[in-house]
This record gives sequence, structure tokens and C-alpha cells, in this order.
Amino acid sequence: MRWSLLVVMLFVFGCQRPCDRSTCDGCCASATECVEGASRLECGSAGEACVRCTSQERCAAAKCEALPVVDAGIVDAGPTGCACNTSCCLPDGTCAPNNNIDACGPSRAFCGTCAADQRCEVGVCVAAACGGCLDPIGACRSGTDDVACGADGGICVGCGTDQTCNGGRCVFTRCDAQNCRFGCCQPDKACASPAVMSCGIGGDPCQVCTGTQQCLGGTCQ
Repeated sequence: MRWSLLVVMLFVFGCQRPCDRSTCDGCCASATECVEGASRLECGSAGEACVRCTSQERCAAAKCEALPVVDAGIVDAGPTGCACNTSCCLPDGTCAPNNNIDACGPSRAFCGTCAADQRCEVGVCVAAACGGCLDPIGACRSGTDDVACGADGGICVGCGTDQTCNGGRCVFTRCDAQNCRFGCCQPDKACASPAVMSCGIGGDPCQVCTGTQQCLGGTCQ
């Protein structure tokens, strides 16, 4: 069975064509991924590696070029304003996903770039340090809430059933026959499926099978 799985994996990955001049008219975002090459973050052509244009440039004809200059209040070329209601605009006028250090700014304004020691929070560049976690809009939360749990500036997560947030991580509060009927309970109260290193069933404490034993029906045999 393992050999069959290995053969299938080799076949699948072997079928991925490398991205180069012969297979890609745009630019290569990775060794095997060809993209159009017309965006500021992925700009290029002829199978070359994609280039990320700076916040002061745009991708035009598959090349990074400086943003249009303004003469007497009239923009010579490109968009004249930002129409994005929930995020800032990239140089070509398209809406950017907010709270990205390379595209940070308030709605209906053109994006800027945060410094290396900053992060983007709700469209504003702020100090990067966040002892808790970052919510979907980039705001730093305490990381101690069950619905927004995390630490060290990571992404906030919501704890699941029978879990609570403790020390910035979701931990189980109970494990018994009711919520772990078909498994066993680990010391941290997590419910584990029966296996050699966690054998048991019906919410009993997990056991480690030794020697040549196997876990059969929740019992080491």
C-alpha cells in the first residue's frame, strides 16, 4: 500500500511542468507556477522570475515603472483617485487586501509601505510588537479570549468545543466518555484516536503500547 501511494505521489508531482520561457508567457511565481505577470506584486514576462514593484511603481507592459507625475494638479496618466471603500488602492487603482506591510493605508486612499520594524493595523503603520495576536483587520488583541486566542503576534484563532484560551493557546477543559466516546483522553484532556502511542477508548486515559503490541479495539494486545 505504501509503495502504491509513493508511486502515485511521484506521478502527480512528476507531471508538474517547470515554469520557464518554453511554458510561460507571463512570469514565474515559483518553480512550477506561471502567472499573468501584470500585477504590481507579480510583474514580468517571458518565463522570467516575477518581480515585485515598489509602492512608488506600477506594473505596465510587464515591467515596473515609476508612477505618473502630477503637473499643475493634473495626473498625466493612470488613475486619478481611489474608489475602494474598504481598503487602500494599489498604484494601478485596484483594491489591495488591507493590513499588508507592503500595501498599507486607509480606504479610498493609495497604499503606502510600512517600515521593516512596523506592521499594518487597520490601514495604519504601527510598531510591529504585539504580545497577543492579530485579528482579521490587523488589530493587536490580548490573545486571551476564547474567540481570539494567540500569542507573539500570530493570527488569532477561535477555540473549539470544550476548549478555552490559556496562555495564548487553546486547551481542552474536559475529556470523558461523553465527548471522547471513540477515543482516549490525553493528559492535556485532548481526545486522541486509538493508536499505538495513545491506546484506549470510551474516554479512558490513553496508554502507550510497548514492544510488539498493537492497539486493537482500544486495548494494547
